[in-house]
Amino acid sequence: MTSKSEPAYPLLESLRSPDELRDFETPKLEELAAELRTFIIESVTHTGGHLGAGLGVVELTLALYSEFEFNEHDKLIWDVGHQCYPHKLLTGRLERFSTLRQAGGISGFPDPKESPYDTVKTGHGGTSISTAMGFALAWRELGKDCQRKAVAVIGDGSLQEGNAYEALNHAGTYDDANLVVVLNDNNMSISPSVGAMSHYLSKVRSSTWVNRRLRTIQRAVRRIPRIGDGVDDVLHRWYHSIQGIIPHHTLGIIFEELGFFYYGPIDGHDVESLRQAFRATRWMRRPVLIHAVTKKGLGYQDDVPETTCYHAAPPSKAITGDAVSAYPDQGGPSFTSAFADQVIAMAERDPRVIVLTAAMLDGTGLVKVRKRFPERCLDTGMAEQHAVALASGMALAGQRPICAIYSTFLQRAYDQVFQEVALQRAPVMFCLDRGGLVGADGATHNGIFDIAYLRCLPNFTLMAPRDTGELVRMMDLAHELDGPSAIRFPRGSGVHPDSQLPATPLAVGKAERLADGNDGCLLAYGTMTYVALEVRRRILAATGMELSVVNARFAKPLDADMIGSELRRQPIVFTMEDHSVAGGFGSAVNEMAATMSGTGELASVEIFALPDRFVDHGTQVEQLIETELDVDSITRRVQLSLGRLTPTKPLRVIGEGSLAVTPRQAGAERS
Repeated sequence: MTSKSEPAYPLLESLRSPDELRDFETPKLEELAAELRTFIIESVTHTGGHLGAGLGVVELTLALYSEFEFNEHDKLIWDVGHQCYPHKLLTGRLERFSTLRQAGGISGFPDPKESPYDTVKTGHGGTSISTAMGFALAWRELGKDCQRKAVAVIGDGSLQEGNAYEALNHAGTYDDANLVVVLNDNNMSISPSVGAMSHYLSKVRSSTWVNRRLRTIQRAVRRIPRIGDGVDDVLHRWYHSIQGIIPHHTLGIIFEELGFFYYGPIDGHDVESLRQAFRATRWMRRPVLIHAVTKKGLGYQDDVPETTCYHAAPPSKAITGDAVSAYPDQGGPSFTSAFADQVIAMAERDPRVIVLTAAMLDGTGLVKVRKRFPERCLDTGMAEQHAVALASGMALAGQRPICAIYSTFLQRAYDQVFQEVALQRAPVMFCLDRGGLVGADGATHNGIFDIAYLRCLPNFTLMAPRDTGELVRMMDLAHELDGPSAIRFPRGSGVHPDSQLPATPLAVGKAERLADGNDGCLLAYGTMTYVALEVRRRILAATGMELSVVNARFAKPLDADMIGSELRRQPIVFTMEDHSVAGGFGSAVNEMAATMSGTGELASVEIFALPDRFVDHGTQVEQLIETELDVDSITRRVQLSLGRLTPTKPLRVIGEGSLAVTPRQAGAERS
């Protein structure tokens, strides 16, 4: 039994630098692998995080650090950055790992602000080969030490990305680029990988008789005194010299034809085999692809068949606590679930309806749609560009496609949104899940730019529902349009059905007036509508001032009549959105006001939106408070602005922690 004075993870806790791993013998690395795996499971099941990907690369990470000199010499780029947990633990973040994905804590993705070992910040997939190639070519052109290696670890489904193929195609033309691509092949993204490349890799994985026999010979050769290592190296070189007479699918002929030296497939959980692969290819001055076969989530519930349960672990209640949502009266169905249910209802009514997603069947709620309509629910794999262009073709051929893609992931297909959808006026319905702040995934995953990047494109109709009931009606409306549309909705639950506002008629470009008043207008977009109603209630209770509340519903086209009326008759209009301040809904209202100049005195417009910067990880509530988009902060900001306009009405305290200000104090705050 271990005494209290003994460390729980002796090797891991004693490690001062990853450079020390180069002196570790393989058995010691295997002991460290066991410690890492146990630590990650214990820690991440408490804090929450991407559990499966990190567990699958424990041995791979150790082998990389034992054979390369990362940071100052070699460079390591992680594709789909949530593979990086073992890397973080080996590079000085063990003591801070309990803060993973929490406000002020370490990120769930590589982040150069945290460590020089984090080369770039990566949260999406498919870009690592391009970035690593950039380093390799820069060193080549700048005459840097030719011994340096740029290593890209790509996997978890991201080899399906078009960007990855583009990079492979280009890199293979440089026969002197010091590029190493490590294919972490676990046959998974978040869901099982799909497509022809996935099937090809499955054939490679299942045809490993040469490798098995080679390893048997290796074990015998290594026991030969003095000459064992030398013979072992010769054996490996011979093995790769006979690729031409071994079945092509066995030895990765696709990669060889692209100009890479292919090594594999090898067991990605065999530290010694991995070290041997890196050692045997390090001397090469050409692009190399090392194919490592791993199991996602290894060590965590190994007796349970893997589907998507290992991808991420939710945080414990000790982390989430009993935080009150920034939006009142929550507790209803999630927007994601309501979306999926409506897809099924629409598909049952109209045989033209088909839904597409890019490796996000589970995240977008489409698993149940796939079960109900397997032929009409397409997963393209991690290939957003293809998904959007495919949807365009289907729409132009007479179908009514629904593209279910996270707001942050649609950015990856922007050219196709422009060229194949907007320009063609193709009737594709984009349903953008995770619109707004997403919480622990942070800056790489916040969906806070979609209004701006879609609003500038002709032919688009942009909508955002106040609740799940309005989402259903907006999807029905979008289904009837003769051009493209996008409906954004947030992560998490909507207002409970019993608390949702009554349904009112819905028409393109028509807003909804929910409350009247002459002291100002709260013009809200999407779920901020319920925040606006709560702010109005608090202002009325504290000051007697009555604000009108308008649910804009559309960011494009705007309701020129209703919003124009508010701009003409109110002293001030507050726009409210969970989107970046640059180019968003508030900007659209200001643009409208600019076209109305010269028609009389107009209200001043104050935009309540996210600041023009990237918002780091934390809970959604913490992110809203930090960016002053929670109910208390907006109420306080409205108070201050109204105080400037109405000096005869002193303002009182509104709620715990709010400011009690006089008009004079309000002016001082603003100055």
